[in-house]
Amino acid sequence: MAQQQAMQALAQNLQATGSHETKKREAAEEWLKRAETQNGYSVMLLKLCTVQQVPLQTRQAGAIQLKNFVKKCWARDEDEKDRISKEDRTNVKSNITSVMLSTEERVRKQLGEAIHLICMQDFPKDWPNFLPDIVKRLSTNDPAAIVTILEVIESVVRRYRYETKSERLWTEVKFVLDTFAAPLLALLKKIAGLIPANAKNAVVLKQIFECLNQICQIFYSLASQDLPAFFEDNMDGFMGIFLSIINYRNDLLKPRDEDEPGLLEMTQAGVCNIARLYTDKYEEEFQPLVPKFVESIWKLLVGTNEKGRYDELVPTAIKFLTSVVEKEWHKKNFGNAKAIKDFAEKVIIPQLKLRENDQENFEYNGLEYVRRDMEGSDVDTRRRTTVDFIRGLCKFFEKEVTAIMNGYVEGLLKQYQANPEKDWALKDVAMYIVMALAIRGSTRQKGATQLNPHIKVMDFFKSQVITELKADPKRTPVLKADCLKFVASFRTHIPPEYYKPLIPIIATYLKHSNYVVHTYAAACIERLLSVKDNGQPRLSKQALAEYLKPLMGGLFQIFKHEDSKENEYGMKAVMRLCAVGEELLAGVAGLVIKSITGILSEVAKNPRNPNFNHYVFESLACLIENICKKNPQALTNFEQALFPPFETMLGMETCREFGPYVFQILSQLLEKHTKMTKPFQGIFRSLLHPEMWKNKGNVPAMIRLIVAYLKVDHTVIGSNLEGLLGIFQKLIASKREDHYGMALICAIIEHMPSSMWQKYAATFVGMMFQRLMKSSTPKFIVDFVGFVSFFNHKHGPDNFVQVCNNIQKGIFGNLLNKIIIQNIPKVSGKVERKSCAVGMTDLLCKSRIIFTGDFVKSWPHLLKVIVDLFELPEQSIGQSDEDIFDMSQRGFKTVYARLVFAPEPKYDPVGDVQDVKVYLAQNLANLSRQHPGKIMGIIGSMPQKYQSALQQYIQKAGVTLQ
Repeated sequence: MAQQQAMQALAQNLQATGSHETKKREAAEEWLKRAETQNGYSVMLLKLCTVQQVPLQTRQAGAIQLKNFVKKCWARDEDEKDRISKEDRTNVKSNITSVMLSTEERVRKQLGEAIHLICMQDFPKDWPNFLPDIVKRLSTNDPAAIVTILEVIESVVRRYRYETKSERLWTEVKFVLDTFAAPLLALLKKIAGLIPANAKNAVVLKQIFECLNQICQIFYSLASQDLPAFFEDNMDGFMGIFLSIINYRNDLLKPRDEDEPGLLEMTQAGVCNIARLYTDKYEEEFQPLVPKFVESIWKLLVGTNEKGRYDELVPTAIKFLTSVVEKEWHKKNFGNAKAIKDFAEKVIIPQLKLRENDQENFEYNGLEYVRRDMEGSDVDTRRRTTVDFIRGLCKFFEKEVTAIMNGYVEGLLKQYQANPEKDWALKDVAMYIVMALAIRGSTRQKGATQLNPHIKVMDFFKSQVITELKADPKRTPVLKADCLKFVASFRTHIPPEYYKPLIPIIATYLKHSNYVVHTYAAACIERLLSVKDNGQPRLSKQALAEYLKPLMGGLFQIFKHEDSKENEYGMKAVMRLCAVGEELLAGVAGLVIKSITGILSEVAKNPRNPNFNHYVFESLACLIENICKKNPQALTNFEQALFPPFETMLGMETCREFGPYVFQILSQLLEKHTKMTKPFQGIFRSLLHPEMWKNKGNVPAMIRLIVAYLKVDHTVIGSNLEGLLGIFQKLIASKREDHYGMALICAIIEHMPSSMWQKYAATFVGMMFQRLMKSSTPKFIVDFVGFVSFFNHKHGPDNFVQVCNNIQKGIFGNLLNKIIIQNIPKVSGKVERKSCAVGMTDLLCKSRIIFTGDFVKSWPHLLKVIVDLFELPEQSIGQSDEDIFDMSQRGFKTVYARLVFAPEPKYDPVGDVQDVKVYLAQNLANLSRQHPGKIMGIIGSMPQKYQSALQQYIQKAGVTLQ
């Protein structure tokens, strides 16, 4: 009865989440949040999906709730308690597949996604029977169920396409192939065999090709890492059916909307991808079948038109042909003039022509046009893949292809010149061909890096590009965008003398009303400013000085357009201009700050573009760094302008992702002060609020800010030290954030008088001991060694030993031998290794107890590892830094992204020691005077390499040992 009541309550609250009444909806959402914390919640949600008496919409809501719960809680965070019991996990995995296949499609789709999420964590190690169980169910006669099963399998194996090779991955792929390769071929034959009998049955045909499409995707994923033996042994069986799919035509499979890909086209695109994969990776095995695939895919390609129905198929077909023409074995078939002309007339020119859909995007959906067309984009479009095809043809026949294609370019330009208003699109095609032919190699950072010597790029630049840009800006905007793209692409090859005259020409287009044109203008300026010769900008700040104000004004004009309010290319150009202009920007600093704070106030209400946000704060950081370097008094102006909007943003629910940036800028400002200011005093207590620390992205920047407070004026801490120690306790309990906690405690013991923290020392060191005993990691151990070293130097080694003895008498001996000495060589980083060497030298030579009792045995080992710090290379503990300046792959998450222009100031915590080797020698000499003959005796018993190294240090220091 209790279970039935709980089920009813669950159904009622799920139903209420869709209520139009705010209070009712919020109450239901709160009930579900509480239910999440109870054992059995996931099992109950799954069971609800099977109760037919519950309305379908409510069961769908339950499936969505289960999917979201799995997404949030299934992955076990090592720093948090598992929110799903072992029994619930087992129950869900045992039943979810059966439930999925027994429910309606709307519920089935959601449960399929939940299975995928579980597999990401548990398959195959913790869910080995998932695949055998789901493969058995493919014997069903329900085509919808088969499609769902294949979709789930496809979602599980898709990552094989891009995951880095490893023993674990090989084991998993082998398990999948052993279980599924033979059934996959059998299913492919079975499904394909149904086509002839159902050639006039549109409903069944649709189901057949839904299955075939998923089979193609699965096959591709399974073959991505290496050629499976079963696939090789059954090459004819698989490829024969795939070829028949390429050759298949049936009007019943036409999509209702000709601008959307149909099932047949998507499946054929899947086969083209498989053919390309085999051509690229398994050329020897696939070579006998290549001619048949080339013939079939060529016929398929020339039979397409400009409709969106073929937008997925055409690029994949062209990419396959590109792979073929780039292969040595097949070049004899493509090097003759007839083949090149056929390619030009039947593929290249038709696919490069601006389609009606492209023109509509250019006018009304500029963001999508730029996304597809911009240099560095990874989106496969007809034009992009056609450009790659031209370059593929040039691999072996550059001279011949260039000569023939140049003829087409000249013809297209003549037609254009005869009637520029009508035939402007022909010049657009010509420009694409020239760029495709001219660029042999390119990078995102430098644009075109290698050029085709048979193309006179600068002649084309002077005759077609500059003249077009100087013409009426309102005329033929597509060509203006092409020319701006041309300048950006060939930026490193344009002679320096053209740079300064280009700037005012390009700046004109910043005011253009069309999104694509003003975006390309901004991107072009940014990329011209990024070009360097011998480490210096090609366009110097002096040369740029007269254009700074109009350029900055033009760039901020972009953000006034409705569709460009968060134009990342415009803001990146602002950032680059700030970087190149340096202190010369003082004259426009007021404009920039006012504009940026205004933009931030609007964006904060609903942030949508993480790249744009990043460049906004980079621009601010760059401006602060450059202007305050020459004029420290400008700090006050920045604080007056930034504090009000920053305080507002930190209090807004909608822009929590701004926190990490705001705290970095605040740190940057405070680090430039020598005295505490009222604005910073006013916000300190709010930094200790627990809500601030719940956002993981805030932690690195907030620690940096608190350290800055301690450095500038520790008295601002006042009675809040216990609050800081509470933060320390929270951070070192986390394996992901413990190093921030250690940075905080080091700052406390460095910048605050020992009288303020001494009574807490046993407490915070005890917390470290607990962490070392219960859940230590290599990273934390190394950080702990660094802390001990730092403490030794700042407050004396015997004080640290006393702190340890206050926690547990005699514990320091075990700590020294089992933790400290063994892990000193693992300390990494120039400053960190220096600090460690200095602190351990202090322990070695300045401690009154280290040379007594059982510690004497440890003394030679400690000396050896100190010498090893100097003489041996660093040992890696597997840490790596994220490349944070490249925003191209950044998702929309509240994460910490370091601001390149707000770097943490370089700081040496043991700056009082200039030469650590000399420091060691001097301290050994002092110790030897206290124990004549003893130190020399120990060193004399050490291996020769240590004796030699120490002798060098002693000679360098000009001391002697007694």
